[in-house]
Amino acid sequence: MKALKDFLIYVNSMKDSDKTLSNQLADVIKRAGGTAKIATGDQDTVDGHIREDLINDRDAIIVLGGDGTMLRVAYVSRSKKLPMIGVNLGTVGFLAEVEDSRMEEMVDRLMAGDYKVDEKMILSGSINGENYMAVNDIVVYRSGKLRVIAVKLYVNDVYYETYTGDGVIISTPTGSTAYNLSVGGPLVAPNAKVVIIAPVAPHSLTGKTFVFSAEDKITVEIEDKLDIDDYTIEIAFDALENKRLYDGDRCDITVSNETIPFLTITDRNFYDILRHRINRRNR
Repeated sequence: MKALKDFLIYVNSMKDSDKTLSNQLADVIKRAGGTAKIATGDQDTVDGHIREDLINDRDAIIVLGGDGTMLRVAYVSRSKKLPMIGVNLGTVGFLAEVEDSRMEEMVDRLMAGDYKVDEKMILSGSINGENYMAVNDIVVYRSGKLRVIAVKLYVNDVYYETYTGDGVIISTPTGSTAYNLSVGGPLVAPNAKVVIIAPVAPHSLTGKTFVFSAEDKITVEIEDKLDIDDYTIEIAFDALENKRLYDGDRCDITVSNETIPFLTITDRNFYDILRHRINRRNR
């Protein structure tokens, strides 16, 4: 693989508020003969994109944070398609694979070209001609007063089911370990080419999770005849972009032709990681 030497370090300022770790990582990179620039959260993001002067000449992004920070970086760097790798400062770490004790090894491996690229599947959502992306999931949910909502589900333009409850999660295999897991949805190997639909607290004896082919088009349609102000129905894309939905609004969801490149320096076994991460969190 190509030797990487010019890095952007993107740091979650809540996890490394005094930049001790990010400066330490920058020093490691410079001692190894590379260059490093540091971006700190929203202050270095302009109109939903990382500042051009920070990202333009970089080979890769090293993310200091948790899985949420990784998703954030995938979103704010989407126009550049730079590969990224995460140093886990969060609680789970399915996406951020490297512990901070292994930062020097990570830098050595990346600069020697000793890594693999894992192309993550992306969901594309289209609402009234506006397009959105999600690496983990797209969630239809209710906010405000407690009240069930109805979400119609179509597969390839054919009506399939209506979910009545708190909402619906549409996730990628990568996102199967996130909100989908919390509502009892299936865990799916990250290299599978499928889309998972899981209801949130369905008011039904038959509300089930479904797994569809990556070739299918999934459409969710809102059924909300009340039109009152004490609650709203919204849709969220990786919890980074939100949009309010009204009765009859539709979101067409497909698997994008584009992917997000994640770097890995270990021969990680998904099932070992799953057992280790989930058990560690539940202790």
